[in-house]
Amino acid sequence: MTPQWTLVLCFLLPWTLVRGKSLTFVSRTRLYTQLANRHQLNDAHLRQLLNVPFSGVYKELVAKDCRAAFLNMRRTSGLYVVWPKDSPPMVVYCDQSLAGQGWTFLQRNTLQHNASFWSQDWQKYRDGFGDLMGDHWLGNDLIYHLTRQSPFTVRFVLVDGQGNRYHADYSSFRVDGKETDYTLRLGDYSGNAGDALTVMNETGTHDNMKFSTVERDNDRWSKNCAEITGGAGWWFDSCRSALLNTEHIYWGGLCDENRSCRAASIMIKPASKNCAPIPLPGAGQYYPIHSS
Repeated sequence: MTPQWTLVLCFLLPWTLVRGKSLTFVSRTRLYTQLANRHQLNDAHLRQLLNVPFSGVYKELVAKDCRAAFLNMRRTSGLYVVWPKDSPPMVVYCDQSLAGQGWTFLQRNTLQHNASFWSQDWQKYRDGFGDLMGDHWLGNDLIYHLTRQSPFTVRFVLVDGQGNRYHADYSSFRVDGKETDYTLRLGDYSGNAGDALTVMNETGTHDNMKFSTVERDNDRWSKNCAEITGGAGWWFDSCRSALLNTEHIYWGGLCDENRSCRAASIMIKPASKNCAPIPLPGAGQYYPIHSS
């Protein structure tokens, strides 16, 4: 359990950093125009933003992620504006329950849509699509902005056909920028779902892979994995031992042709450590050798 004094320090730190500095006030109307994923929000969503008062906000006091909002005593799950350093503001869904304590959602799939929902082009996966209150992909560019500010833990959640929940946690998580085609970086695995992302098997591995879509084939297979799997965007190798952006959720050993899963999600939270190698290999470098 985190010591109480630690939470107090986390709460006081933002105030300490801005003492003696002028704060930047942003009206609610102006904030709406600056949101990087405004296209994912309708008027009803804007009325549901839980940390935007009617008058507006001070930029320096807006939480950088859902965990920061939780430590600032936000206890209602829903839509929040977060403003990472050197990034435009964005809206995310936050799990602020006592069980979640500040998970930021990057993806959610409850199988409410057919394959065409996940069959999107490179630009859609870059910018994000879907309903932030329901099934969605936050967007590779926003995930990059979120995860470059500090080390993050990631949790992949799977729900099987009987409603049993499983999770796969990785001690560090980052998505690189567009210059490396949003390469995935993962740390050590823990959980009860099984490690389907960093292990090496007949389909390769997902760790250190570039992101691929139907018209942007970055996998290491002779064919196009995104096309073969129905148009889904993902960090493919040759082709997948895990795939959550599809109407047939796949997680090797848990969700497959013989055992269906009915929901999946991806969430992140600031980590206490970063187990990724420093410096990280560049995209396309130091990949494990495997046979297709």
